[in-house]
Amino acid sequence: MARVGIFGAGWVGLVTGSCFAELGHEVVIRDIVPEKIAALRNGEVPFHEAEVPELLERNRDRLTFTLDVNDVADCEFVFVCVDTPPTYSGDADLSRVWTVVDELPELEGRPILVMKSTVPVGTGEKVRHGLDARGLSHVGYVSNPEFLSEGIAVRDFMHPDRIVVGAFEAADADAVATLYERLDGPVVRCDVNSAEMIKLAANAFLMTRISFINEIANVCEATGADVVKVAEGVGLDHRLGPHFLRAGIGYGGSCLDGRETVVVRLAGRTSLTTLERLYGDLDGRPALPLEVLSWDADTGATEFLPVAAVTRREFDGEIVDLRTKMGRRLSCTPDHPFVTQLGVKTADELTTEDWLPVVQTTARAEEPHVTLSVLDGLAAAGAGRDDVILPAPTAVATVGAAEMRRRLPETSPGRRFDIRNGGTLRLPEARRLRLPLGAASVGTARNGTYVPVTLAADERFWRVVGLYLAAGHCTVDNRRHRLQWSFHPTGEPDLVEEVRSFWADLGVKAHVRRRPTATSVTVSSRLLAGWWLGVLGLGTNSYDHRLPDLVWDAPQRHKRALLSGLWRGDGSWSFVGGGPSVVLEYGTVSRELVDGVLRLLGELGVMARLKVGRTAKSTVDTYWLVVSRADDVERLLEVVRAEHRDVISGSLARQSKRIAPTGYRRSNGSAWVRIAELARRPFRGFVYSLEVPGQHTFVTTYGLVTHNCFPKDSLALKQLASNSGYHFQLLSAVIEVNELQKRRVIGKLKKHLSSLRGKKVALLGLAFKPNTDDMREAPSIVLASRLLAEGAEVRAWDPVADGSVLPRGVQVVDSVLEAVRGADAAVIVTEWAELRDLARDEVREAMARPLIVDGRNLLDPDEARAAGFAYEGVGRPTSPLDVLPETHERDPELR
Repeated sequence: MARVGIFGAGWVGLVTGSCFAELGHEVVIRDIVPEKIAALRNGEVPFHEAEVPELLERNRDRLTFTLDVNDVADCEFVFVCVDTPPTYSGDADLSRVWTVVDELPELEGRPILVMKSTVPVGTGEKVRHGLDARGLSHVGYVSNPEFLSEGIAVRDFMHPDRIVVGAFEAADADAVATLYERLDGPVVRCDVNSAEMIKLAANAFLMTRISFINEIANVCEATGADVVKVAEGVGLDHRLGPHFLRAGIGYGGSCLDGRETVVVRLAGRTSLTTLERLYGDLDGRPALPLEVLSWDADTGATEFLPVAAVTRREFDGEIVDLRTKMGRRLSCTPDHPFVTQLGVKTADELTTEDWLPVVQTTARAEEPHVTLSVLDGLAAAGAGRDDVILPAPTAVATVGAAEMRRRLPETSPGRRFDIRNGGTLRLPEARRLRLPLGAASVGTARNGTYVPVTLAADERFWRVVGLYLAAGHCTVDNRRHRLQWSFHPTGEPDLVEEVRSFWADLGVKAHVRRRPTATSVTVSSRLLAGWWLGVLGLGTNSYDHRLPDLVWDAPQRHKRALLSGLWRGDGSWSFVGGGPSVVLEYGTVSRELVDGVLRLLGELGVMARLKVGRTAKSTVDTYWLVVSRADDVERLLEVVRAEHRDVISGSLARQSKRIAPTGYRRSNGSAWVRIAELARRPFRGFVYSLEVPGQHTFVTTYGLVTHNCFPKDSLALKQLASNSGYHFQLLSAVIEVNELQKRRVIGKLKKHLSSLRGKKVALLGLAFKPNTDDMREAPSIVLASRLLAEGAEVRAWDPVADGSVLPRGVQVVDSVLEAVRGADAAVIVTEWAELRDLARDEVREAMARPLIVDGRNLLDPDEARAAGFAYEGVGRPTSPLDVLPETHERDPELR
């Protein structure tokens, strides 16, 4: 029997070590986490895996758990069983592997380092060089990948389909093979690179079979066939076999500078925010469904998709500053992945020949008329309800003295007299008197400016907002707040009148002041300024101006109105070289404003070039937007004065040829911009990640599209192929099918429940497969995120998995019955044995609606329907019985 050392007391390390001990070998398991080693010495296993606790207990005399690396010095074999998670580029993180190589003690004789961890092809050759460099050329090296399935790992080890041994020296392969001689399984001997590839290829082929049968299931649903019978018939073909032909849900971050931005939906509000601000907003808050604007590589379309995770990590090293020919800029870590026209590349692989996608159009539904309440800005104005004065003499006159005494019992007679006599009262008094506020005006001083309680977010409103972003600021003098629009002293009377008349028509005092250097329109109102800045989110001056969040969900005519006001207030147009070409230009010193305007132009299909520089004596950058493409200038004619539009149109009509800007192209429904410059600089601080299941992309600063990190197994091989210059089309399709399969579950729920907002859904099973507590890449995480984004209430159950990794907002309960109580639907996510009798009377009576969506085809459809459930499987025929009855009244506790 041999003496075997194991680096890593995780899942692979403990399974490998306990099984080798069962085979009679002496095993030393070393880890660097003191708490883990202490727990193992006490017989506690840190994860759920069948038979491992029994093996550890039965072989205590053969097992040693240690923190001391020197305890493996006399081992004949040293197995590397450390984790190799994906990095932000999608490649495997080999830092733990290299730590093992660096920490190896002086080994005597001819010991063999055996790689059990999943590593990219070529790792063995690098480790071999590393050992030689350390003076450990006498240490052999063998690749011996694991093929263990969670939940049945001990069985897989003790009854293997195959044992793969890849070595540089035949004698080393022979030695490792003897460790397994008591097992009845074929030994595949090969070179190291082939052994590494066997592991990756096996996983990818398995996923291909799963995705294939899921595609067949989708066709079965469309044609009325039963995928279970189809799989049975296909599986009997001796050339194919039945394994992994079971349809179901599917098999189970990028690092940017915190100043980079994303458009997100959080708590029902759409906003443009920095990653740093988003992380801070989420930290410590109750669970809220979060979505981010994502890009579809196939269609070029964008949509909001759930965010599975927002993370932050410290980074100390070089960061890449990327600039495109059209001026878009982004800062990220060198290993950050990007979508390019030649496939996914990391930042340090990009060149000036690469093209990146940029969002040009975003479909938005026309929103209904929106009415805004100035009272929402009380807190931002530093005012309370008692500070708000409401002049309403007509309304007060209709309230008799007796009724006033009844509704204001604690108010003094003198105060009630003042209210009746003057017709002016405080906001709480008006509410207790039940006076209508919709058409009222309010203020904070009797002789001050009164503003309407409600404002209509119409085109006039958005034009005035745009003019404020171009020519406005807010000043504060003690408790006095003034909003001011400043224009040319004589050259812009129409803009002065537009702002003045807008407020005058609302009954708001707007003062026009003419000075030698400017003509200004001023509104002095503490309430209005608080709402303007604190609720709309507009800036106090040109340095901190930004687009209001409200604009992202506004109809296009309102977005155009804002752009028109913005450009009329501070934009210009000019001929290029005397004509006929024309450019539109706009400049600002606010990075956040220019980011928003570029995105807004993109939604209108307009491509603008960004220039950044400093004017004379300026201490900050100025951002200039330049629209030069003739088609885009024509789309924006409304932003220039009416008397200039015919001149511009006539000049453009004389162009003999319309040429697109250099560094910009359109292809396959998407817009692309070419990289112009890549530079590195030192960086120390936090970098941020978003994980977006499904598309794996999100739209960031200036509308540039970026990729997020990759899942481990299949995408590791895809990344390996990409790094080698090969586009793995088949595997890309496999990954896409797997992601789409999870979305189909949401479609099945909507089929029965219509909107999911307010509906209660039970997710049954969380782990990515039964008999394990592993939540890595579990479909439950994606489903929970999607359901929360749809507005559903989610309860989840699993017998062993830790639900703490689910999105915040999911309630994890202790029993199946508790999960389904009052639920409108139950979704089987993991095929736990405990769920085989789900279709029973007790469950049906507990549910508000007896609907089961069987994501694993675990149940018999006929039995479920006979038990009174509407049943939806994957790729199985539907039945007239699968129509939910009207929801019947139940005990309120069940609702």
